Amino acid sequence: MTRYLDDCEATGRLGPKSLFDYRHYLDDYITPWIGSRLVREIDAETIASWQIHLATEGRKKTGTGLSPNTIRLARAPLNGAFKEAVAMGVLPTNPLLAVPRPKTRKTIPKHWSPEEARHFLALHEGDRLYPVWAFLLGSGLRIGELVFLRWSRVDLDQGLARINEFATVLGYEVRQSSGKSNDAIRTIDLDSHLVGVLREQRRRQAEEHLAAASYDETDYVFTKPEGGAYHPQYLSRLLGRISGELDLPRLTAHGLRHTSATLMLASGVPPKVAAERLGHADPTLFSNLYSHVTPTMQKQAAAQIGEALFGEG
Repeated sequence: MTRYLDDCEATGRLGPKSLFDYRHYLDDYITPWIGSRLVREIDAETIASWQIHLATEGRKKTGTGLSPNTIRLARAPLNGAFKEAVAMGVLPTNPLLAVPRPKTRKTIPKHWSPEEARHFLALHEGDRLYPVWAFLLGSGLRIGELVFLRWSRVDLDQGLARINEFATVLGYEVRQSSGKSNDAIRTIDLDSHLVGVLREQRRRQAEEHLAAASYDETDYVFTKPEGGAYHPQYLSRLLGRISGELDLPRLTAHGLRHTSATLMLASGVPPKVAAERLGHADPTLFSNLYSHVTPTMQKQAAAQIGEALFGEG
């Protein structure tokens, strides 16, 4: 496993975030259970027993079971190493192929209703973080995209923002990333409300710069009072705390992205267009993720077709 991950790092086959996560899965979920076993001893029965252990007592700190999705993630580096072992002739077959991945239950992504989102924004109007929350909701950006958004990538006159820089967090260290996929690099349109939010943000930022005795000057759009980019986890955790205090469904920054997607689809934006705006790699997976919204869209489509065919001209 270690040799496999070292090779992935040396050849660039995995990005920094994936490598960090894979090493975490190795240390917490793989090594404690099967790390001392010889490679040739790992068969399908071993993998099946390992998954049962993870499901019942795999959590390192509490000894409780892991979720099916976490077990699926823990399988990924193990599967990669065994595939390589087969390719190198160390093993005849990959034992993970004989053991199904745990089934995950389909869940509706956590999000706010339009009324809840408006209520949240109304309560924060005038607050210095209002532009952050409003832009996340209005644009659907990932938090790692928002904290690295630069003024040089924003055209307020044309109402456009170019998304091409991404922050990822390894442990608590913020690093530059290449993005979730090729589709993450994109240009999004900004409506007049978001343009107004950004103009106000630029005005406040200039005031803070002048008032500060020491200011970390950057080109970032959303900065701390003393300048410099926000830490993505700080904003996400802060949002979770604030939303709980306001008796709203507790959301992190990713929940605002889900809210933005749901609002777009419920407003009749075609799924493919919504997926492109959000930088989602696969429109089909995007549609499946937000399938709870599509019945409303189907009703709208049926009504529009009926009006076209049978309505009064």
